[in-house]
Amino acid sequence: MIELQGLSVALIFILSLVVSYRHLRERERKRAPYPPGPTPKPIIGNALDIPLEKSWKKYMEWSKKFNSGVIHLSTWNTHIVVLNTMEDIVELLEKRSTNYSDRPSLKIFDIMGASEMTGFLDYGPALKAHRRLMDESLKKDVLPSYLHIFSGKVHLLLDQFLRKPDLFREHIGELGASVTMAIAFGYDVTPGVQDRFVEPAEFALNAGLDLAIPGRTLLSAFGFLCYIPPWIPGASTQRLCVDVKEATMLTREGPYQYVKQKMDSGTSKDCVLARVLKRDSDDLGFIEDKELLKDIMASFYFAGMKISVVNFILAMVSHPDAQRKAQEEIDSVTGSRRLPSYEDRSSLPYVEALYREVLRWRPVIPTSLPHATTKDDVYKGYYIPKGTIVLPNIWAISRNEDKYSNPDSFNPERFFNPDGTLNDDTVGYAFGFGRRICPGRYMADRVVWLVIANVLATFNISKSHDETGNEIDIDLDAYTDGASSRPLPFKCSIIRRSEQVESLIRNASEVAWKDLVK
Repeated sequence: MIELQGLSVALIFILSLVVSYRHLRERERKRAPYPPGPTPKPIIGNALDIPLEKSWKKYMEWSKKFNSGVIHLSTWNTHIVVLNTMEDIVELLEKRSTNYSDRPSLKIFDIMGASEMTGFLDYGPALKAHRRLMDESLKKDVLPSYLHIFSGKVHLLLDQFLRKPDLFREHIGELGASVTMAIAFGYDVTPGVQDRFVEPAEFALNAGLDLAIPGRTLLSAFGFLCYIPPWIPGASTQRLCVDVKEATMLTREGPYQYVKQKMDSGTSKDCVLARVLKRDSDDLGFIEDKELLKDIMASFYFAGMKISVVNFILAMVSHPDAQRKAQEEIDSVTGSRRLPSYEDRSSLPYVEALYREVLRWRPVIPTSLPHATTKDDVYKGYYIPKGTIVLPNIWAISRNEDKYSNPDSFNPERFFNPDGTLNDDTVGYAFGFGRRICPGRYMADRVVWLVIANVLATFNISKSHDETGNEIDIDLDAYTDGASSRPLPFKCSIIRRSEQVESLIRNASEVAWKDLVK
């Protein structure tokens, strides 16, 4: 009897899908067509077409195949539109930002505990509160007050490179965490030590971004699967989401309580959270909601900086000529008598071009974070329904052959005008678009540039060698497939350029260590 009931339910479910599919097809005939894309299959649409590996490359390939910058896919009742040109991105995400600033409404965000984090919030009052505090804390004219923090953290990184160069990835990861934790919470991450706050934040962010990518998991396409208990055999993604939620809660509560305790004891350092908590509640009305404040502060953790720096190391290993030119320029400005500072930036145009090329050559988030529409729209004669997931393909922008000749090559010279001055292309698209642009972009810009200039000034980066003395080749295309694309582990040689620069590093890091233990 139970088996018959189960069979009946299954038949009803299948019939309802068929009826719904026919109804949708009938509605489609009466309106503008969807943008071009792979032909959907009955009922399941393009569920089997959504690329799980290097999706940004497949989307760009489809854009060329269908001769359209706007590509469409669908699966069940979910629509995905990929934008492959700046023209389309500017028109939709910038000029029509009111309609294109939402996030996909996915149940998986809830079970990860991430639905209240800035990156996953719906477009509305909560997001505006998040962005107001973040923009106020990280705007251009505030950043000069953080430059001493940036410099100190970079000098500690140089010291770690000097001591344990083989662990360069770990050192770079600590830098990204250290900068954001110092600014947001007045909390100093000790280099080389596993940190109670950083570890859960890293895990929650990386796992959450990977699960949010369209097609990464069935839970994104079929929200009802999120209700399956994590203890059910085969529910591995559900179990991962439970772990992500636990890490998210630790990230949300731990640093907040740390600052509160420090303030109570009168030992807190100047930081974003301490300044906010000291304000009168009517100064910024939304601060009265302490749970909202915790969500905002937990979203201050920015992972893109460390990926950009690892990309820089990879580029220098494989492009020694660019490294040499940048080092010669730095030496002509600093005379090897001091470490580069942010004030040197305008005097180092080749280093600036190299920095821009790092951002272009390997975009940190190749398809950006997904936007979503809040209402139906028609663009270039194509129908884009309400709730459509919109992916700006940054990879395709960075590979536009009309703008970047031989785009897969690493070539800083592409950012110079014929007269030798820098052109206007600052690769701003690397930080997102419209009302969802990265709030930490100005900070990331300054920190990554400062790292690049200081590492080039003090170290030679080259291929590593095996036991027999042969160079170890590196696969430049060996990258992860998540929302944030990271180089897979690789070996390289990082050696100080001279005894003089070693002395500069040790003196600068000694000052930074003293600030760390205050």
